Amino acid sequence: MIGEALVRVRRGAGVESEHRVAWATTDRGNSGHARAAGGQSAAYPGPMVYTRSAAKPFQALAGVRAGVPERFGLGTEHLALACASHGGSDAHVRRVREILAAAGRSEADLACGAAEPRDPAAAIVLRAAGDQPAPVRHNCSGKHAFGLAYATAEGWPVEGYIDKGHPLQDAMEGGMAEATHVRPGELTRATDGCGMRTFSVPIARLAAAFGRLASGGLGAEGERLTAAMTAHPELVAYDGALDTELMRAHPRLVSKIGAEGVLGIGLPDGRGAALKVLDGATRALDVVAPLLVEEHWDIELASPALDQLRAGPVLNSRGERVGGAEATLAA
Repeated sequence: MIGEALVRVRRGAGVESEHRVAWATTDRGNSGHARAAGGQSAAYPGPMVYTRSAAKPFQALAGVRAGVPERFGLGTEHLALACASHGGSDAHVRRVREILAAAGRSEADLACGAAEPRDPAAAIVLRAAGDQPAPVRHNCSGKHAFGLAYATAEGWPVEGYIDKGHPLQDAMEGGMAEATHVRPGELTRATDGCGMRTFSVPIARLAAAFGRLASGGLGAEGERLTAAMTAHPELVAYDGALDTELMRAHPRLVSKIGAEGVLGIGLPDGRGAALKVLDGATRALDVVAPLLVEEHWDIELASPALDQLRAGPVLNSRGERVGGAEATLAA
């Protein structure tokens, strides 16, 4: 089903802002067809969206198939980091460094650029310690470290591993094309925030890709990545982040966020969902994603952390709550 949601952000009793959210859900099974909605045909793929970091599990596929974890003794925690937009805490950084060390690489090889931790709590700790932003703190450093390990295993040059035409980027694109059932030449490419490729696909195809990921439709390697993410949701993002808390609330659900308001969700029965906040305001996802899962899949998501997210609290500089948010769905 393809539809749209509206998130209204209130300050006091008045509506201060509105965010429109495009969404798509797919049926059970690995075929991943969007159901007809709003007079549209079942084949309607919905709007094109840049997948951003929601693509990370699919970008990691080729490396898992090439035996990178076995070659370098990487475990499930390292695979979770390969799929992560992590919080940049010491726990995250430690595992990124383990991937690099196992492959004989160093932090100097990371081409993602320096960044502060994505997790606000970790960023406060970093500033208090007087530390500076660093590439290893970048939320994409796990993907980059795993990519460097893949390049090392294959004997590809490490220099320029993020560049167009590098075999690592082609291999990662192949995983995305397989998951979304789009031929590699049909993917619309652009440069992501970390310097690697990102891809634009119809939203229904992204929803179907997450259904395949969660249900074994991407083979044993996809199942390994799903198992790693669901076993370590705290490594995929951080405490209080939407995808982490969705996976904690429903241990058989896999979820991954992307920049500019993108989210993918998959279930073991093959159902998938994708959401895109049209103005890029990620805060709208926190409100609408739990509602979509509950209303369209009849799955109860009960956790204090998700309750806090879906309320969309608006706080002032004194920490006082002065407003909140609410979502409505339309097919």
